[in-house]
Amino acid sequence: MADRGAELPAGLVEREAQWDRLTGLLGTGGHVVRLTGPVATGKTELLGALADAVDRPHCAASCSRAERALPFGVVHQLFRGLNLPPETAERLDRVLEIGAGEVDERQSARVRHSLCRILLDQAPVLVTVDDVQHADAESVEWLCYLLRRLDDADVLLVLTEADTPRSGHSPLHDELARHGCVHLELPPLSEAGVAALAAEQLGGRRARRLAPKLYPVTGGSPLLVRAVLADLPEQPGEVVPGPCFREGLLSSLHRCEPDVLTVARSLAVLGDTAGTAMIADLGGLGVAAVKSAIELLNAAELLEHGQFRHPEARAAVLADMSTEDRRARSLAAARLRHDQGASAVEVAPYLLDAEDVHSPWTVPVLVEAADHALRDERIEEAVRFLELAHRGCPGTQERAAIAARLARAEWRVNPSAAARRLPPLVQAVDRLAAPDVLALVRQLLWDGRFAEAKRALEVVEKQARPVLRGGEEVRAMELWLACSHPALATRGQVPVDSARRSLDLTTGPSLKATAALAGVLAYGPGEQVVTDAEQVLEAARPSDSLSWGPETAMSALLALVYADRLEVAQTACERLLAESRTPVSRALFAAARAEIAVRRGELPVAVDQAQTALDLLPPTGWGVGAGLPLGSLITALTRMGRHTDAAKQLERSVPEAMFQSRHGLHYLAARGTHYLATTRHYAALADFLACGELMTSWGLDMPGLVPWRTSAAEAWLRHGNRDEARRLINEQLAKLGPGGSRTRGTALRLLAATSQPHTRPQLLAEAVSILEEHGDQYELALALADLSRTHQALREHRRAWTIARRAWHVANACDAAELCEELLPSRSSKPEVAQRKTPAAKGIDALTDAERRVAALAAVGYTNREIANKLFITPSTIEQHLTRVYRKLNVKYRKDLPADLLTDLAGTA
Repeated sequence: MADRGAELPAGLVEREAQWDRLTGLLGTGGHVVRLTGPVATGKTELLGALADAVDRPHCAASCSRAERALPFGVVHQLFRGLNLPPETAERLDRVLEIGAGEVDERQSARVRHSLCRILLDQAPVLVTVDDVQHADAESVEWLCYLLRRLDDADVLLVLTEADTPRSGHSPLHDELARHGCVHLELPPLSEAGVAALAAEQLGGRRARRLAPKLYPVTGGSPLLVRAVLADLPEQPGEVVPGPCFREGLLSSLHRCEPDVLTVARSLAVLGDTAGTAMIADLGGLGVAAVKSAIELLNAAELLEHGQFRHPEARAAVLADMSTEDRRARSLAAARLRHDQGASAVEVAPYLLDAEDVHSPWTVPVLVEAADHALRDERIEEAVRFLELAHRGCPGTQERAAIAARLARAEWRVNPSAAARRLPPLVQAVDRLAAPDVLALVRQLLWDGRFAEAKRALEVVEKQARPVLRGGEEVRAMELWLACSHPALATRGQVPVDSARRSLDLTTGPSLKATAALAGVLAYGPGEQVVTDAEQVLEAARPSDSLSWGPETAMSALLALVYADRLEVAQTACERLLAESRTPVSRALFAAARAEIAVRRGELPVAVDQAQTALDLLPPTGWGVGAGLPLGSLITALTRMGRHTDAAKQLERSVPEAMFQSRHGLHYLAARGTHYLATTRHYAALADFLACGELMTSWGLDMPGLVPWRTSAAEAWLRHGNRDEARRLINEQLAKLGPGGSRTRGTALRLLAATSQPHTRPQLLAEAVSILEEHGDQYELALALADLSRTHQALREHRRAWTIARRAWHVANACDAAELCEELLPSRSSKPEVAQRKTPAAKGIDALTDAERRVAALAAVGYTNREIANKLFITPSTIEQHLTRVYRKLNVKYRKDLPADLLTDLAGTA
């Protein structure tokens, strides 16, 4: 009656030995098979495959814990699968009805006998019972009775049983042992078995590629393998467990005994650090029971070495718990770990999950954990810790201190959102400690709230004492105000030189960085302040400061930028950018990188970095600090000739308070640069002079910050007022001293424009040398362009052309398209150039291409023979071309050839 040629279904190839044993028993008399193994290892699948492979009546039952209270529940399931004659079916119903009532032992035996006779009369038959460990007592007694009567019957009885912590000996086990049943063990699949199972759905090649990734996630459980495969997208690249995996895992766990599920839930709550004793305490179980449950879960490959195989598995178990159960377990875990002396970092996540801070010890734990999270740049986690601590803190003063920490932490992710926390802090400023007030002052000034910042500073003056670290923080604040918000720095500020003398090896990075910045702005780029800034940056990390995040490193960076130490600043800035993980730190360092790029003439880099800074933090989030990235972006766009884009940036709304801070100087200078490039000379001059007035009144009149004098001098030159321009330039040079700097190179370039033609080459050559040394490519291109024009005016055409070509290459490297066009206009822009040509240039249009090339080379000083060699034609042909050129242009000598011929020189070269 058996299909002995039936093949094992694909995906169960590793069960071949068990399959052969099962099919070999069919048709050879009565036999009993016991299939055992952990949950979800394919026992049910094997039963289904066996039922499909045989040609005989089949009755099956699947047991669950819920059916234990139903008398003869398994028997009912089994007989429903048989196609009984009507008379037999009526007899079965009468027997089961009798068995369901109250009967004595004699009547019970008659019921069991009758049920056995009905089943045996249907032979040959295949009987399968899945998860027999959950069968009701009456059904188990009947199965034992049936076992003793199978010797001569053509019945194959297959029972499956999942391993459980309580799977000891039972009457059914004794009967199975006496009957000599065939015992088959079904362990999880191997990696090869997983690949074979995956091949059903994915095909051989993809299955072999994914099997090494499937196995660690599923542990070889056929149920979980199929679940993960169902979660895969059409073209899987990685194995990512999804909803099907979670459902399969939970199904496996719920089929286990209650203690096993309790252990799994406790393990999910406690996490990877959970020990056996902790799980036992949390679940209210004995240590032995916990060990047995973990061994079973390890054997089922639902765990690996006592831990969940994949984070998604733990998440699924947590999600399966009710909110009340999860919170209760998390609170119990937190209390347990705290009593064991665990660190705040270990305890706080449990409190966060429990959302319970009613015990006195919880608030300090959350605050300490938040500090650790801030140091590790886990800002969102720190904010959640502090929010929970703030909700549960009973003390007014302590609550205000936590609110201040919370505002600082949230600022590092979203300054705009953190601003909503400031008004309550201003109201509670009298209850805050000095460090908290100082941090509050910074946030208030960032948002442009000067009046509230003044009130907070008055509180600091009352609280500050010249001892311990508080004194250092107050001095750092006073110096920071002096160089960032000078209007507020008049209240008892510490002079920069006094602060410099107080620095030593124990000085904190915040004071050292701020002193370096203040020193550069007050006295210029001295070697000591530059050294201090470099030392701060060598050890700086984005998360160094708990009070103000990356501001310390930013101060040191800008000190180097204002001191013209751009290479050192760039190296440090790029490292900090790579290490930064929060929006605010990345935005600040991107803005610093943009400013460095502007000063080095790397205009595309400046645009990219400034735009990145503004994308990470919009101008509303930047507050008064928006002047730095906007200034760099507007300047770079203007120098690249993208005036429309620069004008759009100027349309952005900025806070009025920005113009009372150092950041506003960058914006004013950039706006003036844009106005100057778009021929709004008076507006440009007004912005440059406004910078000068503010810097002078604040005592920050250093060209490294904003070289307003050279910018204003250039505006005066555009007006034609050389005397005023020369006055400002000489004033700037006197302030700079003899040393070289970018500003000195620019000043010499502009001084040459106010000088006699014969003195210009020397001034411009010195400017070129200085700008080359300091790496400002854009200013170098301008100086070379002026030098080329000077040589052209002096009739030194060949030298003029050589320098112009070099200037064009430098400007092109900067992506300064407008300057490139001015130096060597391309033929494609000929219509625009023609609009600006002089009347003499009209004759140039009459020249042929050959005449243009010859005339262009002659205009820069090449001899006829040199032109002939260059163009590979005879000298006599050159003379003929020049004769026609002179006639068409109405000139007599080479020196009279118009400068507009340089338009064609690039093509000639």
